Amino acid sequence: MVKVVPPEPVRVSFFFERGKSDLTDARQTVNLEALINQARVMDANLVVEGYADSDTGDATLNQELSQRRAESVAAELVRLGVPREKLTVVGKGGVNTLTPPEYNRRVIVY
Repeated sequence: MVKVVPPEPVRVSFFFERGKSDLTDARQTVNLEALINQARVMDANLVVEGYADSDTGDATLNQELSQRRAESVAAELVRLGVPREKLTVVGKGGVNTLTPPEYNRRVIVY
């Protein structure tokens, strides 16, 4: 019997400037479009997770900022044609998992 292993979800990261929650870099839209095309082919739901870096700001501010970042990317996905019901949007707050700290200022979509 052959065991079928499902593919790992594709993860795309979008990075933000300190304290910012808007996608201003046109290059990031290209990444969104590629992700949307793959999601359509697979009829997939998408998870949008926002993060802030815990080295700056307090926990409450970082939670709010991470949520705004996730909502910003989700809004762009909807604008580009993804049905809102296909999205799960979560702010994860401040983290310190990547080096340098600014790499923690991100949204991951998978």
